[in-house]
Amino acid sequence: MQTAVETTGSVVGSDHPTEGMIEAGRRRFPTDSASQIALDLKFRRRGGPIWMRSTPEELSTALTKFLEKRVEGDFAVTDTRWLTGGASKIQMAFTLNWSEPGRGPVADRMLLRMDPPETLNATFKQTEAELISAARGVLPVPAVRWTDAYGDEFPEPALVCDFVDGVTKPQTTKTGQVSGLGTNFGPELRAKLAPQFVQHLAALHSRDVSDVTSDALVRPDSGTNQSALWRLNFERQIWEQDRGEDVPLMDVAAGWLERNLPVTERVSLVHGDFRSGNFLFDEKSATVTAWLDWELGHLGDRHADLAYCTQPLYGHYAEDGKTFLASGMLPREDLFEQYEKASGLTVDPARIEWYSVFCSYYAIVKTLATSYRVARLGRSHQDVLLARLEGVVPVLVRELGQLLEKVV
Repeated sequence: MQTAVETTGSVVGSDHPTEGMIEAGRRRFPTDSASQIALDLKFRRRGGPIWMRSTPEELSTALTKFLEKRVEGDFAVTDTRWLTGGASKIQMAFTLNWSEPGRGPVADRMLLRMDPPETLNATFKQTEAELISAARGVLPVPAVRWTDAYGDEFPEPALVCDFVDGVTKPQTTKTGQVSGLGTNFGPELRAKLAPQFVQHLAALHSRDVSDVTSDALVRPDSGTNQSALWRLNFERQIWEQDRGEDVPLMDVAAGWLERNLPVTERVSLVHGDFRSGNFLFDEKSATVTAWLDWELGHLGDRHADLAYCTQPLYGHYAEDGKTFLASGMLPREDLFEQYEKASGLTVDPARIEWYSVFCSYYAIVKTLATSYRVARLGRSHQDVLLARLEGVVPVLVRELGQLLEKVV
């Protein structure tokens, strides 16, 4: 007879996943080795203490000790301050006064980006850092300076990158209050941002990735369905450990996704969260200054990003009340057409269909399962926001059901 502690997916059982439960998930739903590191960190750390607020002074002390091992000569950390925004990370801006080789004495604004005890998005900081570095020179991203991938020197895993100026939404808008969802940029700003949105996505996907591979950034085989299977199994492991209830529709969706895994003919850099709310822009010049939030990024199929950024949750209707704008930018078909011209790559409707179902599936994993579990256990500084995200579950379930009606 199984006990509650051994029952994957039970209300009690997933509060403290055992090594046996974690290993069972690995065997049942195998994913790539780097993604598995992220999952293992997530599940193993769950049994630790709840989130406790760190003061800027405490993090500054940890940061100073961290930098002492990496910066030669004298330096000083000043101007520390918390940053708000997002649904997952703890962020502290600071100025590093130091002498960088080749530049001399400088005062660089930087950002410490650290996980809470458990985050909405299971991530491995080394993977995140390498993805951002691979994207540099292709689209605007902050330079990553250093990482503490396992939380050996900070309270939790963290990375340090350059600070980039910009905003995620117009200062006058009242939309996009929750993690940038449904941000309305307005006609004038939209007309300037939308071409950059498409160009950056095209540039990211058309970058040659033959030189991009490591233990932290595993490349799937092209000409196989390996990429789709890895992404699906990653989410299925999370669903089994985080959910607090059975949802038959999720079983139907997972079964259809597994039976219809698409082949990836070309491996690309995939951002994983490419949408409004995850880029900074200068409001005066309407220039995108940086793409952020790479924790869901991987090497895989470009259609994952294309389907994701056109999900209904991230867009809104234009001023005519009839035209739906993907990510608040432009109509879905216009986005695909401009993307094909900019990238030289085709948009495959069959793969868009599969990844649209997948995106809808894992949006429910994040909201109904992970948000519930993390908020319930007090594992994040954003527990109120995570609980609020659960409010979109009925909409997401309806969308998933409608998608499945078309394909099952």
